[in-house]
Amino acid sequence: MIATVWIWFFLACIAVGYVCGMFLTADVVCRLVVHRSAFEVGDGNPGMANIGHELGRGWAAVVLVGDCLKVVVATLICWHFLDILLPLSASLAGVGATLGHNFPAWHRFRGGKGVSTTCAAIILAWPAAGVVSCLAGLAAVVFGGYLCWGAVAITGVYEFFCLLQLLMVPPAILSAYVSAWTMLGCATVLLALMAAAHAPAIRGIGSGDTPRASLSQKVLGRRHP
Repeated sequence: MIATVWIWFFLACIAVGYVCGMFLTADVVCRLVVHRSAFEVGDGNPGMANIGHELGRGWAAVVLVGDCLKVVVATLICWHFLDILLPLSASLAGVGATLGHNFPAWHRFRGGKGVSTTCAAIILAWPAAGVVSCLAGLAAVVFGGYLCWGAVAITGVYEFFCLLQLLMVPPAILSAYVSAWTMLGCATVLLALMAAAHAPAIRGIGSGDTPRASLSQKVLGRRHP
């Protein structure tokens, strides 16, 4: 009975996150600024990178804040109304928000790539591990040369932290053990979503279709073909 209740609570958290995640900040910004959908601007991705490239850093910052806030809102709703621990609320709501961002029902399930929502979720769920994972992703972009490497690195490093946490929690402490398993499961889903969203870009590295990140070129002070 208790397990069934928890499953429904978990599904409710994901559902709340999905509804919040369907709010695409980039689309609102584009409709206000250039009177077009974000799907018609630049490469068509309703995310911070595309908006920054097309409309400038200021609007990219607005998109970043908006996409992070929808994860915060979903997490607080789950934490307050469903009375689920903050790390679990953030993990489950973050998965839902990323699903909503990547696959919004109102746009025929075609959306963004979920980098901002993922970063917000993991930092809310586990601040230290989340920040380190995001910094690892930044390093992967700088030294790997491609945004897609950084995106996958963020979730890969966070998955590693969650696995270590699970191995360190004694199974006898049931609540902590269930929480660790839940966080690892959410991390795995986020990693799979990130890998799927960036698979075309990763494949394009070998063919030369994926451009190198400008951040890498600026930091390293050289250009690559």
